[in-house]
Amino acid sequence: MYHLKRAIVFAVFALTAFAGSVSAASAQQRLALVIGQSAYEGRQLATAANDAGLIAQTLTSAGFEVVQGRDLNANDLRNVVRDFLDKAQTLESDGAVMVYLSGYGIQLEGENYLLPVDARIQRDVDVPMEGFRLSDLVRSLERTPAKTRMVVADMARDYAMPAGSEPIARGLALVEPPSGFLIAFSSAPNITTGDAPGPYGHYATALAETIRQPGVPVDEVFNRVRLRTHETTKGLQTPWHTANLGNASFVFFEPSESASAAPPPVRQVRRIEDVPAEEAYNIAVERDTIQDYQAFLRRYPDHPLSRRVSALLAARREAIVWRQTVRRNTNEAYWTYLRRYPNGPHAADSRRRLARLSAPIAPPPVFDEFVYEDLPPPLPDVERIEVVEVVTIIRDAPPPPPPPIYLLPDYEEDVEFVEIIREPPPPPILVGVLPIPAPFPVPRYARPPRSYYEPIAPVTPRGPVFIPVARPPVRDPLLGSPDRPQWQRAPRPTPVVPRQPGLTAQPVPISVPARPSVVNPQAPGPRTEQPRLPSRPIPIAPDARPGADRPMPPVTAPGTRPQPPVAARPEPGPVRLPPPDGQPAARPQALPPAPSAQRPGVNAERPVAPRIQPPGADRDPPPGMRPQRPAAGNDGPAAPRARPPEENFQAMPRPQRPRIEEERPRPASPAAQPRQPQLEPPRAVQPMRPNPPPEARPRIAPPEFRQPAQPRPMPQPMAPQPMAPQRMAPQPMPPQARPAPDFRPSPPPQARPQPMAPMARPAPQAPQPQRVAPQAPNQRPQCLPGRPCRPE
Repeated sequence: MYHLKRAIVFAVFALTAFAGSVSAASAQQRLALVIGQSAYEGRQLATAANDAGLIAQTLTSAGFEVVQGRDLNANDLRNVVRDFLDKAQTLESDGAVMVYLSGYGIQLEGENYLLPVDARIQRDVDVPMEGFRLSDLVRSLERTPAKTRMVVADMARDYAMPAGSEPIARGLALVEPPSGFLIAFSSAPNITTGDAPGPYGHYATALAETIRQPGVPVDEVFNRVRLRTHETTKGLQTPWHTANLGNASFVFFEPSESASAAPPPVRQVRRIEDVPAEEAYNIAVERDTIQDYQAFLRRYPDHPLSRRVSALLAARREAIVWRQTVRRNTNEAYWTYLRRYPNGPHAADSRRRLARLSAPIAPPPVFDEFVYEDLPPPLPDVERIEVVEVVTIIRDAPPPPPPPIYLLPDYEEDVEFVEIIREPPPPPILVGVLPIPAPFPVPRYARPPRSYYEPIAPVTPRGPVFIPVARPPVRDPLLGSPDRPQWQRAPRPTPVVPRQPGLTAQPVPISVPARPSVVNPQAPGPRTEQPRLPSRPIPIAPDARPGADRPMPPVTAPGTRPQPPVAARPEPGPVRLPPPDGQPAARPQALPPAPSAQRPGVNAERPVAPRIQPPGADRDPPPGMRPQRPAAGNDGPAAPRARPPEENFQAMPRPQRPRIEEERPRPASPAAQPRQPQLEPPRAVQPMRPNPPPEARPRIAPPEFRQPAQPRPMPQPMAPQPMAPQRMAPQPMPPQARPAPDFRPSPPPQARPQPMAPMARPAPQAPQPQRVAPQAPNQRPQCLPGRPCRPE
């Protein structure tokens, strides 16, 4: 029982650790910069742009977000690098960054430079001004929060300097990676290579093939790249890399569940002294150290392959000596180098440094020689090759044997990859965009990434664009079984873009903000501002989301058009007429012309009054509002106004249906209600009724605001003033208000100015007879119409 419990606990811990590693790897942020420079003036490179496109497509299938550029000049190259560094600042602490540069590279005084396509190198002093220094990019990447940083320089091509210029070293200079970095060159330091005859270069092909092998650590990936490139080039090209990743573990493809369940094969460590010469040679090339090269020479000093090993050893020793000399940067260090390698590749660089230090070029007879640390002494009688003969010896040595299967898997095993790289890529779709080959399927026994991202080309004639590449297909894990012994590629669908099988649409422009005027790269910690170039995942399905447009027309959309308060106004009365009364059938006919056509100003101000006043008071505000709208004084005559308030009153309380529906079944006498508006002021029950609104008017008339309502029927104030006392009885006026529907279409001009009299003039000129009555006897006897005024 005890052993069973221990086994269960161990299994739980193992599953937890495995799930944690899988989730962490699948959620890791990955960013890459891929640049291909091929269109140099008079120095066209055949495979540089194709190699960059191949690596970009491979990294995209591995879950990297790729920022790419093709044939960039000096300004565009720096802008692309700047955009890439801005995005790298937003990565998390466990993120991964990879840089792949393809083109012409030059080294000068220990520094490596990538040449833009518009570089004009006439002398050695033009290199720092025209080229892009690789160490600047490395220092900038040091400040990114990423955990794994890889810089791959596929630019060890021979760049011939013009005749008469100072000589410079060929190839690339050996560098020491900072913490958390892996730096790789397409060829050994100080040794150049040429372009391959095929559509892709040897180094890029080997790198893309090895990246697709699931579960292989990144350091082991570049060991296999070196063996594969050395094999395919017949020993003419031996890539180099050095890693300082510490305890950081990174794989390009996580193994699938079936592959990870099986225990990984244990790779037996073999000593060079205990294996045959051909196998020992491949082991020495894979490890690529001075100690392993010396072990092969001690064991097989007379083997035909020993001359190539001696050449590789001599070139590596000189590269390390020069690197330590530059790092020491003293007169004694440069004199020591010149004493050891008077004709070495960096002799001219040593003389330039001595001249900059104001020291004599020739070494003095006596000085303290610089001691090179961690450098094994040369083997006596074995290391006899001069460094200037390295390239010649490598070219004339016999081809190396193929590596054993335990060091490097079979090249033809990845059938999908082999079939794609045999075909040249389609031409670039846009200036500044790399060639895009067909999408690579996810490798067998590999777990596909959680998400894919569309590559970004920051410099194109259209500005920054997204490149909508096709989503990498996932391979059936059952392929390769006995019933299906060989993988057969399904017929490729017709490309959406002509002659572009790797694209699903045309490049999409990116709307990017302007660059900030001041950026402080020295600020500690990750930058908080958003990068200029956003990210865009590759959609799983190309179809649009149908549900995204459905919530756009919400239910409130039709209500927002007439404004929210209009829903309670009498204007939408025709929509609210459905009360069960039989009378509303006649009222809707009078509602549209009265409130909406002839009295728009009053209806515009009603939202405030109807909400505050009871429904019985909604009928009276129209006359009370007349003095509040000076611009609307040309409304209909006073007689028509007696009815619109009644009609408005019938429409205004309709928002309060609960009370209206209870009282509407009482249609007492709508015809008699307007005739007795002021004869029955004390009634308090009728204001609640919708049918007798005129009776409700005197109910609310006693307040000060309702007294000016009596001069409403003032069609004759323009007549002589003796008619004013007759206005005390406004009862004859309501009958005149009934023909208002006939006068509304063409209201008389005399009736319209009457409402303006009380509006423009205060109460003294248009007062009610009750208020003016005490003053009328004093004014009338003084001046009677047609008679002279009495003297007081």
